[in-house]
Amino acid sequence: MNIRDIIFINKAKSTDRIKILEMLGFETETVITQNTEVVSDLQNDDESLELNSYTDIQTEIKVESQQSSIESYIKDTEYRYTEKVTEESENKNFATETFKPVNVTSKVKKIWTDVESRRKWVMPLMISVISFFIITTAVTTFISRSSQQEEVVKISSNLATDTNVLINGLENVLAISTDTFYSKYDISNASAYLQSVESSVLEYQNLAIQNENLNLQDVSNNLSTIFSLINELDNLLTYRILISEILIYDDILDIDETTQVDVLTTSLSEITATSKRNYAELPIIEEMNNHRNLVNTAIITAEDLHGRLLAALRNAEYDVVKSISNALLLNKETEIAAFENSLNIFKNNKLIFYSNIEKLD
Repeated sequence: MNIRDIIFINKAKSTDRIKILEMLGFETETVITQNTEVVSDLQNDDESLELNSYTDIQTEIKVESQQSSIESYIKDTEYRYTEKVTEESENKNFATETFKPVNVTSKVKKIWTDVESRRKWVMPLMISVISFFIITTAVTTFISRSSQQEEVVKISSNLATDTNVLINGLENVLAISTDTFYSKYDISNASAYLQSVESSVLEYQNLAIQNENLNLQDVSNNLSTIFSLINELDNLLTYRILISEILIYDDILDIDETTQVDVLTTSLSEITATSKRNYAELPIIEEMNNHRNLVNTAIITAEDLHGRLLAALRNAEYDVVKSISNALLLNKETEIAAFENSLNIFKNNKLIFYSNIEKLD
């Protein structure tokens, strides 16, 4: 039986329903008649029935008026159909809701605009997230800083040990720098050594700034003393290299009748030019100021004597030439004596500097 049959049966009368159901193959269990027909037959047979007989008839009518199994089936069928339609409708609604796209923005906006909801969980959640982020960042930073600090301390300690060894060698450099005997090889090696010490100390200084275990003020004062000594020694080495080419005559002043005036003139001119150039480049050192002034005077004096020497040689005045040559050598010896005296002063002062240097930690 399909839905159309059920609808058709519901619209039909009771007697018609029975006939329709019989046509469809259903059997009836109880004969259903109209109340008017029963009452009419009872009146024709016996109009004088007593009241209790009428009551029996009414009871029989009521029994016969009860629902038949066919009507029960129809109602049961209608109920099932209605329940099925309702279930299908619910399934359709559920499917629609399942696949309906969720408007996240509107939901979030609704939650945010709802002050009560925001007070209950939105604000606490935000505070918890921010607190967690701050705590995590702080812990991570602390751990990273501690690791970096341990590494800095370790590297700084190793570097300090190596630098202390180099600093101990400054005493030897001071001895070479102030030695009256000049050796280009020794001076060159001492200059290279000073560069190594300076590089190591600079590296230590950069690490000391990051090392929280050190007293930066004390370290800064100690490093300042070291840098000052290195700078002074380097200036002295430069001073010695330049001064070694000022008023150097070698055997040029061994003059006799075979000496050519033009050749001697050229040599003396070169000595004067080199001496003036090197003098202009001499570094300023406090202990060497007196010598520096004396060098300037010696160069001026030597330039004047050079002219007299050449004039005497052209006139073949060899006694005058010899006297002037001795004057030039004496002028150089005076400069050398002042230089050695200045070196002694420098050495004594820098030894005090060196003794004030403390070992690096």
